[in-house]
Amino acid sequence: MPSCPECSGLMKYNRNTKLYHCMRCGLVLSRREIDDAHEKRRDLIETDKADRLEERKKRHKDYLNWYLSKKEE
Repeated sequence: MPSCPECSGLMKYNRNTKLYHCMRCGLVLSRREIDDAHEKRRDLIETDKADRLEERKKRHKDYLNWYLSKKEE
């Protein structure tokens, strides 16, 4: 069973409405909407990881430049 994109609760399929209902928060979504929400969240996480890695590399490069400039004096 899929997890709720809002609260990570368990989602139960209702055959009559052909929709998933969250057992915790009551959110009602189709399978496609659930997949889209999870994909969007995954993309945000990957973008955030890439940004943090880029920032880390920049700080490391700045530190090395600072460290080497002190040694030259």
